[in-house]
Amino acid sequence: MKKIIKENSKKTKEDIKLTKNTRIFLYTLGVILCLISLILLFINIRPHTETEEVVVNSYNITTGASYRVHLKENNVFEEEFLEEGRVYPSAITDFINIDFKSELAVTNALSISGDYIIQAVLEGYQTGKDEEKVPVYEKIYPIVEGRVMESVTSSASINESLSIDRAEYRNYAQEIEGKLGGETEKDFYIQFSGKYNIGGEEKEFSYKVYIPISNEKFYQIKKDDVITDKGDIKENTTVSSKVGFKDYAVYILLLLIAALLIAFVKFFSIEAVGEELKVKKLIQFMRKYGSRMICIEDLP
Repeated sequence: MKKIIKENSKKTKEDIKLTKNTRIFLYTLGVILCLISLILLFINIRPHTETEEVVVNSYNITTGASYRVHLKENNVFEEEFLEEGRVYPSAITDFINIDFKSELAVTNALSISGDYIIQAVLEGYQTGKDEEKVPVYEKIYPIVEGRVMESVTSSASINESLSIDRAEYRNYAQEIEGKLGGETEKDFYIQFSGKYNIGGEEKEFSYKVYIPISNEKFYQIKKDDVITDKGDIKENTTVSSKVGFKDYAVYILLLLIAALLIAFVKFFSIEAVGEELKVKKLIQFMRKYGSRMICIEDLP
């Protein structure tokens, strides 16, 4: 019996002695940390849903043109047409054949439609400072309009061929400048433009072929490089995101700290009483006021 009492006495002496206020503070802190960590853990451990853009299709639009220049009867050239990229003599050429083409391809079949227009654009201008073109007039002559009929498919194309008579548009420019009372510098081009409706999304395209209409003896035709427009078609969708351990590990750690703090206060500390309490209060007093005390005979 004496041995048991001695062991209990030894065990009691090993407990850490704290003031009542300190134990209440630590216990309260542990409970608050425990509640906070449990709430945060509950919020973050559940599966979350979020809205994100998902690629459902991809598209590729290619737009270009080719041309040939028609020759009048002559004893210089044997062929009827001169191909692209040459210098053309005004004296023995009359009209230009242009073949416009636009192609659309999508990864997965869906509803496709569209519309387009080909028009001749005549622009008169004067050259200002720094070689800047200052507009004087612009005249647009519609040539062809068309539609791409709606259908569920993975591809669509537009093909249009036409002939442009340089002399015709030169005469239009002379008429306009006659009314204006003066000659201007001129740009003349054929513009092929339109849009595809791809599953509800509109994708525009535009392409130009530049044709001189001046009275120069030789001329060259310029055209845009082949224009390619590609991209993805996206939709918003709700997905469930998986929660990884690293997303809530910090809250588990906080919960463990709170539990250890509560266990420490409850099982490994006791309330200081009597002389022990006085010593604790004295230590606290000295920490707070010790550096200010000078020539003190009695402590309060």
